Amino acid sequence: MKVVRLLQGCTGAIGLVVGTGLAVWLVLWVSLRSSAVKVPSVLGQDLPHATTVLQEAGLTARLQDGVFSREVPIGRIVVQRPGPGLQLKRGAAILLYPSLGEEVRRVPELSGLPLSLAQAELENSGLQTDRLCEVEGEGDGVVVVAHAPAAGTQVAPNSGVALLVNRVARQRRYVMPDLYGAAEEDATRVVRALGFQLAAVQAVPYPGVAPGVVLRQSPPSGEPVAEAAVVALWVSR
Repeated sequence: MKVVRLLQGCTGAIGLVVGTGLAVWLVLWVSLRSSAVKVPSVLGQDLPHATTVLQEAGLTARLQDGVFSREVPIGRIVVQRPGPGLQLKRGAAILLYPSLGEEVRRVPELSGLPLSLAQAELENSGLQTDRLCEVEGEGDGVVVVAHAPAAGTQVAPNSGVALLVNRVARQRRYVMPDLYGAAEEDATRVVRALGFQLAAVQAVPYPGVAPGVVLRQSPPSGEPVAEAAVVALWVSR
């Protein structure tokens, strides 16, 4: 009989503990359920409306830095964290990221830059070289003389820019002076002062003319010549 009463007492105690545990769990479950809210979707909404929707749901809106989006208009919510449908504690913060619109890049000024530097500038700006066109004599070196789109134009990231590159430096043009009859020393000084290259001076016999006088020149006087042209002289001996 004592054993039976002992077992009955233990069973009652166990039942009391289990019942108490169930009651506590039930209270906690009800409490959690009553304090949890479902996150609504505010994607695509403007900030004031999104803030109101979250507040009505018992949540707090927290504005974050904008992100670029091609689909969502500027100022509307493009990302929210946590996302819609999750269960959160009442009063939790929802991070809102407004749209900055489609991302753009500004074409830098490239005219006058060497080709390698111009391409590096494009890469640093998030752009790329579309195609290269070449001309000669339109610049003072191997540089970009024009590009399209023009500097300052706003374009999408990774857009291509066409470059017009001068491959042969522009040369100054001169009119060949008349050196006939000048002393060799004076003619040589003029040729070098103009930046021309003087070929070997050829001495030729010419009776009746003092030695060292220019008898002939190439190119002839009055001819158009480029910078660094080669000039040949024939002088009397």
